[in-house]
Amino acid sequence: MKLSGLFLSSALLLALSGCAVPSASGLSLGDVEDCAGITVVVNYGVLSNERDVLCVDLAEDTALAKEVMAFAGYDIEGTGTYGDQVVCRVNGLPSDSEAFTIEGEQPHLESCADMPPAFAYWALWQKSTPDAPWAYAEEGVGTLELRAGQTIGVVFSTGGDTPTPSEG
Repeated sequence: MKLSGLFLSSALLLALSGCAVPSASGLSLGDVEDCAGITVVVNYGVLSNERDVLCVDLAEDTALAKEVMAFAGYDIEGTGTYGDQVVCRVNGLPSDSEAFTIEGEQPHLESCADMPPAFAYWALWQKSTPDAPWAYAEEGVGTLELRAGQTIGVVFSTGGDTPTPSEG
């Protein structure tokens, strides 16, 4: 266990220093400022004050969004009805045991059994190039293929307001 912890610590230090950390999947973390791979943006909205931006470099021409998100450290949970075509939870948020409240709505406990409510859901966005505008992804994370130079983002949208992942 100590050896794997040492490896993970070394990998984190290399990633933070801007060096690529190769993986068996052919993905590696890259430089966010000059991302040659896929930029990943996660905006937790009201669930957390966090907004993350990472770069995942590719060894192949394409990678599935789900693989890119997982490599970047995001555990994506789909729904019972729609699987990973609908993002229900990112890194355990919203919690399956603690209700959250959105102004004008009753407290909500997300079960991920079916489609999340329109007043509180994860929106999946993408950009075809770094300068392109954000657009809703036309596929779910399980089938969406990404190429180098593209950006994928998820943002927790509430109360009918659907900001892009870069907002907030």
